[in-house]
Parts: sequence; structure tokens; C-alpha cells
Amino acid sequence: MVGRSLLVLASSTAALLLATPSPAHAQSPTEAYYDMCLKAVDFPAPFGESDLKGNAKLPDYCKCFAPVFAARAEKAARYMQANPGKAPPGTVEQSNAEELAMRNTCRKQVGLPAAVDPNKASAAGQQMPGPKRK
Repeated sequence: MVGRSLLVLASSTAALLLATPSPAHAQSPTEAYYDMCLKAVDFPAPFGESDLKGNAKLPDYCKCFAPVFAARAEKAARYMQANPGKAPPGTVEQSNAEELAMRNTCRKQVGLPAAVDPNKASAAGQQMPGPKRK
């Protein structure tokens, strides 16, 4: 009976190891942000990077964007692990402004126009996705 239990345990462990991606196949945070950046061209304007769709400089921009945003996300994750139940300090508006500044720094580095602040775009009358407000 013990032999059968060990066989079942060994088989289950082997199946689990085969189903778990190896570190060689796991995507780093920087790679994940790079892929997200490339896909952000499909977000509706003024969000994401829709103005860069088809732009030859997009990959260079994403190479700048990815490590900066990955580092920021890792810092926030470390803060939340050290402070369970607490969000990182700052307001949503401050976070959005910081993200826009980071995006525009990378855009400037590769010779792209500045990104539009979604809050200012909506105030200027650019149509925002979602239900109409009364």
C-alpha cells in the first residue's frame, strides 16, 4: 500500500511540475509591460497609446516604457506586502500624473509627441468611451 501511495504522489508531483511553467518560460515584469505597451495602441483614445498605432518608433518607446513601469509596479507591490491592506501613498490623481510624466519622458527620448492627459482631453470635449453622462 505504501508503494502505491508513493507512486501516486510521484505521479502527481511530476504532473504538477510539467504543468508549471519553467523560469525560462516565465515572463519577467519588464517583458509583460513591454507586451502591454505594444497592445496599448488598441485602447480607445485618449487612453493608452492609440496615437502611436503603426508608428515605427513604438517598439523603442516600449523598450523605455517597460522597465520604468515594471520598477514602479514592483515598488508598489513591495509597499503593499510590507503594509497589508494599505494602498501606496498618494491620490489617484497623483498616480495618474506620475504615469503620464513617465510616458512623456519615454516619448521625448525616442522623438514622439507628448501623450494627451485623458482628464484634459475629456474637458476639451473629446469623446470618452462608456455611457453618456447627463
